[in-house]
Amino acid sequence: MRLFVTFVLGYVAAASFFIWVHDADPVARLSAVVASLPGQLGFFLSNGWTFLLPFVALIAVAPDRGALVRRIPAAGITLVAVGVFTLCFTMVKATLPQAMPFWADPLMADIDRALHLGHDPWALTHALPFAIPPEAAHKIYLSLWLLPSMWLPVFVVLLDRDVARQRRFITLYVLSWVILGNILAWGFMSAGPVYYDRLLGGDTFAGLTAALQSAGITEGRVGYYHDHLWQLYTSGAQDAGSGISAFPSVHVAMATVIALYLFELRRNIWPLSLAIVLLYQFLSVYLGWHYAVDGYASIAAVVALWLVLRRSARLAEAAVPV
Repeated sequence: MRLFVTFVLGYVAAASFFIWVHDADPVARLSAVVASLPGQLGFFLSNGWTFLLPFVALIAVAPDRGALVRRIPAAGITLVAVGVFTLCFTMVKATLPQAMPFWADPLMADIDRALHLGHDPWALTHALPFAIPPEAAHKIYLSLWLLPSMWLPVFVVLLDRDVARQRRFITLYVLSWVILGNILAWGFMSAGPVYYDRLLGGDTFAGLTAALQSAGITEGRVGYYHDHLWQLYTSGAQDAGSGISAFPSVHVAMATVIALYLFELRRNIWPLSLAIVLLYQFLSVYLGWHYAVDGYASIAAVVALWLVLRRSARLAEAAVPV
């Protein structure tokens, strides 16, 4: 808990400096964040309750309920820190286009076609001989992802008694959000396939637009969020999850973090961990949010960070005198 709070305090300072330097009106940005708080709370509750209720039920029937209760204060502090971290991350993400104009979409689209033998990955996903109900895709991609990905430090502090694993995954959580979602996103500013033609003009991704319409995605919740985020970007407004950046995919990155955590808890469920990563990689492309390379880069980066953290932990243990 102390480690995460320390991370968050440092991030708040760095994020505040970044926004002050690059945002055209940092005071207005902060005011917009404050005004958006009720909407952000509603966003979390409406999209996360399906995960939260079973989690509360699990605590109620846990055999070591007393130990869990004793950890609640630390988990509560961590929850507040997660909220602060999330708000700062959203502000930084919304400020990124002011710090660096979108430039990398043509590059990412070209890399995608090169990696997939001249084919657009979105076209490959929509060519599969089955259809995914749009609302089911939305619930999996957002609702089931939201609370585990945002509140992972809270769950770790509350439920995991392995202190070394706590530190490793809290560190991996922070590094994944900050390095991938802020630093690399800043360096490779891209909007994603669904926004390619809106940003650059032309009809390069007209086929994707038609495929999303044919699958019923444009008229559903995913289509609503496509348009909503674009409107927030063009107006400079602030709301829950505002900010557009495609490379690398934080969505896939956090799915990978969760998959690795489950793998460390129970190695024999590795097929589930693999399925989680593949599912979110697929949906990120199928729904038009990301180029395939966005997810590939995220998976590679998160696994590399995890391996480094594991190796560092082993070296630290070996250095301790017996």
